[in-house]
Amino acid sequence: MTDAAMAQAETALPTLRSVRAALAVTTHGSTTAAAGALRLSQPTVARAIAQMEDNLGVQLFERSRQGMRPTAQGTPFLARVRETLAHLARADAGPWRTPIGGGRLAAQVGERQLDVVVMLATAGSQRRAAARLGMTQASVQQALAQVEHLAGEPLFDRLAGGLRPTSRGAWVAHHAALALREMQALAEDAAAVRGRLHGRLAIGTLPYSTGAVVSAALQHVSARWPALQLSVVDGTYDILRGSLQQAQIDIMVGALRPQVPADLRQVHLFHDPLAFLVRAGHPLLTRRRLRLADLGRAQWVLPMAGSPAWEALARAFDAHDLPAPAGVHINSPALIATLLQQSDRLAVAPPSQWHGELQAGLLATLRVALPHPPRAIGFTVRSGFAPTPALAAFQEALAAAAAPRG
Repeated sequence: MTDAAMAQAETALPTLRSVRAALAVTTHGSTTAAAGALRLSQPTVARAIAQMEDNLGVQLFERSRQGMRPTAQGTPFLARVRETLAHLARADAGPWRTPIGGGRLAAQVGERQLDVVVMLATAGSQRRAAARLGMTQASVQQALAQVEHLAGEPLFDRLAGGLRPTSRGAWVAHHAALALREMQALAEDAAAVRGRLHGRLAIGTLPYSTGAVVSAALQHVSARWPALQLSVVDGTYDILRGSLQQAQIDIMVGALRPQVPADLRQVHLFHDPLAFLVRAGHPLLTRRRLRLADLGRAQWVLPMAGSPAWEALARAFDAHDLPAPAGVHINSPALIATLLQQSDRLAVAPPSQWHGELQAGLLATLRVALPHPPRAIGFTVRSGFAPTPALAAFQEALAAAAAPRG
């Protein structure tokens, strides 16, 4: 393959027609049998398979007189093909039925129509969706009408202020986003086979959690694969969890929760204790016998309500029959550090998060213990998504950065 063809293969995504053809050939063993199952001509199916192999730069099937069977190289790609269409079958069946092979939507919807449904669910209007997708509003309206026809019911309520997904619409948009991410991953997997790791990796980070681990992992991955598009977003747990489930991010790093939904999977990296942080020169640093009760009257920069850090702080005060501290709840590590340095406020946080400020003498820890089990820090990913090479590399880099040094 020439460099030009390789570059084109790295950017060309397979079509849903090719994906359906690939699964049918895998299932039935030949383009002739697959054509019958799909109600298409044999040349149409053969061209779809050839187009997909050309786009990916991977031979998916061995051809012989006995038929076609997956190559060793093609097997993991065909597993992702199967997962792509499984999401469409789930979208078609709805949450109340068991997905088998799907109906009209799974069999006929196109990738552009899926793009429109996903964008409308977040944009809330045809005008905004059209602008973000680079389409005309009329094209967006037409694509939505086609998807709703295939689904057999309206997917959005038409309101004066725009569009709002129905319960079925939200379900379809959710699985459409997951199907589209699987298709993007096919191209990323193919590029990695040729030693050209590219594509996107979207990382969500929780406050009070990541310290130097995420930055070290980012440095490692970006230095090794500079063509990879990396993005990092901060947020609360609920927001990032939703983004992860909707395939808007690929991984969430931070404090782990006791339980997660069935479609998510947590991996533990290390335990991280909490401490009381103040600015250098804070009056409380001179106190010899500092107790937890002495901190209750201070002004605070508090973790977000419901977070593991907040729960640990609230339980510690409650165990001493003290009211929970009052103050401002802040989610931004940078803003927390600024407020601490410019005031006499206190914060409860892991020292690892502000290691640089502590080493530089800008912040200090108070000599009073916070009795709590150390928080478990790790990452969360979608349980049904086979990691792309970029995601696998980042997970390995996280584990290496978190490993204790001997």
